[in-house]
Amino acid sequence: MKGRISRWLIMIAAVSLAGCGKGEKQREPSTPQEMYARVRELLKPSTPNTPPDPQQAMRWLYRAAENGFLRAQTDLGGIYLQGGKYGIAADGKEALKWFTAASNQGSKEALYYIGLIYKRGQDVPRDGQKALSFWRQAAKAGVADASLALGAELVQRPESIQEGIEWLKKTVATREAIPASTAAAALGNLYATGRDNIPRDMKEAARWYEIAANGGDARSQLVYALLLLQGEQAPKNTDEGMRYLRLAAGQNHAPAIALLIEFLRKGQFTGKNEQEAAAWEKRLKEGNKSGGPQS
Repeated sequence: MKGRISRWLIMIAAVSLAGCGKGEKQREPSTPQEMYARVRELLKPSTPNTPPDPQQAMRWLYRAAENGFLRAQTDLGGIYLQGGKYGIAADGKEALKWFTAASNQGSKEALYYIGLIYKRGQDVPRDGQKALSFWRQAAKAGVADASLALGAELVQRPESIQEGIEWLKKTVATREAIPASTAAAALGNLYATGRDNIPRDMKEAARWYEIAANGGDARSQLVYALLLLQGEQAPKNTDEGMRYLRLAAGQNHAPAIALLIEFLRKGQFTGKNEQEAAAWEKRLKEGNKSGGPQS
């Protein structure tokens, strides 16, 4: 009898636990934070062997965004801006709607994307002045992508080139990887060519190319490598020049790979680095077939 009672207690406990688990699983999120957490769980389930459920995830993402959750609003804006994710096509109007909602809650990054939508004219009338206005707001708030976009746009116009240079310099000062190196490269290009009331100044160009190269910009690595190898606008340094050339080639920058092969097979490098040259040549050919190396 005692054994039977024990078995019944075990069965009742098991049923109770199963019921609790089931009830917990069925409980729907009631706050925007919980809704957003459900999105993440549906996209990257923590339970083993549970497949992602993007359709349900999007349902909860909408719910969270509609209930004012800032991160959900910016996520939706990004999804509609790019398109192709979770079966959703790009839609500038929807992206603008959600980025505007996010900006109304104080998202400075959303201001940059609003400017981008107006600059592109993505499903809305193209409006360069609106784009500049939103980028300026975001740039003043410290968004590096916005100060880069603003500076790059302003340097194209004679009347605003000086202001554009200042925004590009501010972008470099943020030291935010891609925006900073891209801005430094833009400054290098500007001083290398000269334009409007900005005289050509290769020493100043070399200074900015070096910053961009150290920031990882492949084209700047190639340009700065040439300056070092030629020793005209920067002190000649063959070892450093080859190092920067290899850095650019390592990023599959096709012109850098081609030039590196040439340097390895000619002049002072003749016969010393044939094995390395052959390896780079193979990489270049493979990239050309697959569309890999960048130009």
